[in-house]
Amino acid sequence: MIRYYCSGFDYNNPFGHGLGDMIKKELKDTKSIVFIVGSPKKEEKIKKAQEEKVPSFIDHFKKVGIVFESVHLITPYTDMLSAKKWIDNANFVMLMGGNPIDQKQMCVNLDIMENLKKFNGVMMGYSAGAMLMSKYIIITPCSEEYPNFQIEEGLNFDNISIYPHCNTQLDDIPDEIIVGNEVYKKEDLIKVSVKYGSFYLLQDYEKEDGTYEISLIKSNDGKIEYYRENNGRIWKVDNKIMLY
Repeated sequence: MIRYYCSGFDYNNPFGHGLGDMIKKELKDTKSIVFIVGSPKKEEKIKKAQEEKVPSFIDHFKKVGIVFESVHLITPYTDMLSAKKWIDNANFVMLMGGNPIDQKQMCVNLDIMENLKKFNGVMMGYSAGAMLMSKYIIITPCSEEYPNFQIEEGLNFDNISIYPHCNTQLDDIPDEIIVGNEVYKKEDLIKVSVKYGSFYLLQDYEKEDGTYEISLIKSNDGKIEYYRENNGRIWKVDNKIMLY
């Protein structure tokens, strides 16, 4: 099974920098793709996934020669049996960004956690989705939406954990990284590693010229590989933070 752990993409061209070519080679078939919404408690986010995000991803897949015969989006309103059937018959599953705790709870409510664990195609998770795929979902205090430490077990496919949006151009993580309305603190990340073990920081950093520095982690039947676009960085947190 092929799994991709992503922070985010160059959303203007997410698959055009080589990632799409890799996925195209790895897909055994293109009969079906399933998206799993990342913010199931926010109606505006569900609507955006339906009307903007999914159509955009499908369009970008087509641009690199990947055309799926059927497209499904799992939301909290999806029938449980349909959700299970879609995953079991899919060639590609994408766990979307949003709130990983809410995304996990939706998957529990729909009873599809085991279906995801048994899925044998190509899977990609970005932001919240990558966190749900991880050993641990790691949330540190960073905003009004996430005011506390919250660590929960994820799907734990590959015994690794991912923390997204460490968007800095520096090789060394600064004391604070500000991304939108969220502030990520270096001391909080280290504190988590001391208690729960090492994990990886990924970035989807947009530079002033509009290009992106992207970092992904790929699991190929359990073998971990690292993929970077431009000068994409990956750091490992293990009582300290080191560029990987």
